[in-house]
Amino acid sequence: MQTDAPATSTRPLPHGSRAITLISVSLAAVIGFGAYSCQSLAGGPVRSDAEYRERVAQTKEAGQRTVRALTPAPEEASEPPGRTLDETAETDGSTSCVDDLGVDDDGVTRDEPVYHWELTFTGTDDYRAAVGHLRRQWKRQGLTVKDVPAPGKGEPGAGLPGVTATDDQGIELSFRPDWYSGKPVVRADGGCVRHAR
Repeated sequence: MQTDAPATSTRPLPHGSRAITLISVSLAAVIGFGAYSCQSLAGGPVRSDAEYRERVAQTKEAGQRTVRALTPAPEEASEPPGRTLDETAETDGSTSCVDDLGVDDDGVTRDEPVYHWELTFTGTDDYRAAVGHLRRQWKRQGLTVKDVPAPGKGEPGAGLPGVTATDDQGIELSFRPDWYSGKPVVRADGGCVRHAR
């Protein structure tokens, strides 16, 4: 009489075990995303005041490099007589870099170093040539360049395109007509930084 060998179980895991595994993986993903979101909401790590001042210097220097790289150069020399590019940098305000929800501790503040340089060219052809030259130079540096469409007829800077890029230090750079005046502007934005007061 033949006896069958004991059958090995090939049954899949019960549905309850699969559900627990899926819930565990999902919960881990939600916790990870939540931690990332909280840090983003808080504005990132708190830096020292010295680190913030260094970010300010990096932002200004990135903007000044961009102004100096423009070819053909603006009508004013890259270093106006009696004034440096550092002295001609104008500060832009940012309403996005604020602690609306009160997540910052005492002794912590946040600032966004943003500077711009208003420029003058002899004509629109020179401006367009400078945009094209800067686009090529940024691409040679390996930066991702985005074209800014020209404002429409009747808007400030109508017909003048621009370019933007983010450099290897995370500084957002742009060369485009100003939103209000329409004049060509180089802008450097160092991003929102939480730092000790």
